[in-house]
Amino acid sequence: MTKFLNKFLKEESGAAIVEYGLALLVVASIAVGAFSFLGDQTDVHVRGACDALGDDTCTTVTPISGL
Repeated sequence: MTKFLNKFLKEESGAAIVEYGLALLVVASIAVGAFSFLGDQTDVHVRGACDALGDDTCTTVTPISGL
């Protein structure tokens, strides 16, 4: 039993998986933040273009809730 525990404690392959998971979490967090920021900025620019052209030429799109 102690042999198994010593072998388990020396095993580092599980640590690599955790590190990859944390790296993926960081990248996903950055991506979500970037997409959110870009979506807001795009909305501002589209609304500005619609105001410049007049509201008759633009259609409003309602966002899908729950996403």
